[in-house]
Amino acid sequence: MTQQAELLKKIESLPQKYYGEVIDFVGSLQQKHIDDVAENQNDDEIAGYQAMAADTEREEEAREWCNAYFGPARQ
Repeated sequence: MTQQAELLKKIESLPQKYYGEVIDFVGSLQQKHIDDVAENQNDDEIAGYQAMAADTEREEEAREWCNAYFGPARQ
């Protein structure tokens, strides 16, 4: 029996008065999943930006392009 089938069987065996609690609990798990996905996306973005910043050749090209387009940055 799959975990999903087992879960559904257990839910179906509960008295109806507990369905609201099950729905609330599932909602909290869904929110937790959404938060985990968002955190993982942020971690991936940060790692990507760190990798770009470590690419000194590309950073120099970007700096040259910006300087040509906007003029040299003041320090």
